[in-house]
Amino acid sequence: MAEKYTALGIMSGSSLDGIDLALCEFIKKNEQWSFNIIKADTLPYSEEWKITLRSLPEKKEKEIIETDIEYGRFLGMLVNDFLSGSPTKPDLIASHGHTIFHDPENGYTLQIGDGQTIARISGLPTVNNFRAKDIELGGQGAPLVPVGDQLLFSEYDFCLNIGGIANISYTKDGERRAFDVCPANQLLNYLSLQLGVPYDKDGFFAGLGKLDKELFDLLNSDPYYQKEKPKSLSNQYVLESFIHRIESRDSTVEDKLYTVVKHIAFQVDSAISPFQAGKMLITGGGAHNGFLVKAIELETKHTIVIPGKQIIDFKEALIFAFLGVLRIRNEINCLASVTGAREDSCCGDIFQP
Repeated sequence: MAEKYTALGIMSGSSLDGIDLALCEFIKKNEQWSFNIIKADTLPYSEEWKITLRSLPEKKEKEIIETDIEYGRFLGMLVNDFLSGSPTKPDLIASHGHTIFHDPENGYTLQIGDGQTIARISGLPTVNNFRAKDIELGGQGAPLVPVGDQLLFSEYDFCLNIGGIANISYTKDGERRAFDVCPANQLLNYLSLQLGVPYDKDGFFAGLGKLDKELFDLLNSDPYYQKEKPKSLSNQYVLESFIHRIESRDSTVEDKLYTVVKHIAFQVDSAISPFQAGKMLITGGGAHNGFLVKAIELETKHTIVIPGKQIIDFKEALIFAFLGVLRIRNEINCLASVTGAREDSCCGDIFQP
């Protein structure tokens, strides 16, 4: 007998390019999960919200708490608009929220978007705060997507997501492994803004540049790359360490873009070069950057697979919807082999309307 769930996944990434919503159907039959994305959309942030979210880490506790509630109200209203007219009503909402702090070494993380507020406004059970329990268990609280990679995308040897930060997952010695590889779109978009565009479409400007070998070596010398896995990168660390390295050079923006692309490709190859040749699925905003994809393809011996636009853009929202389903079922949705926690866990807080 097949078991069926419908869930709405909500994802907001570090690049602040918008909120991804994916209404998904999940079916479990003969111990195998399958999925279908019924409807998905990316809703852009207003300039006001971008300013608020960028500056929130520097604000006082009272303002952060108030914004947590306000952002939950904002998400709840977005959900209602997104679902209006839809013939399918989800069983639950699974919201990643927007990361304001992520410092597992010091035992804390915060993704705003109050779950109780979302549940009250949408009238739907809501799961959020997916990272906190793993951090309590000594883990990184990230990445969380590998459970979905393992159960929904098992035909691929490697799953690489290129968002603000690039992360990868794969199976080794019967266990799922994953970690943040390197900064990606966060650096590329930072440089693109200096050219008056929000992002480097298809790597056009990077393609005009040439390698700044000193910057390339400087980026690769970051201490993060010497850390033991599992490991994760925070937005704050990227700003403080990698952006500082980029700004220390006086080469052209195009040369810096080219060099960052080569840096990403080099680090992706370093992450998977010990393995036999296999298939690597690439998703996230970086999968739309043809110049970046080509650079990765040239650097690695593995076969690159770029899926359809819906999977490229909404795989993370899809998987967060799936994590919500696993949470409702009280099943493991966070792997210690990935995060470094003391044990696997079932993460997320559940709020009823």
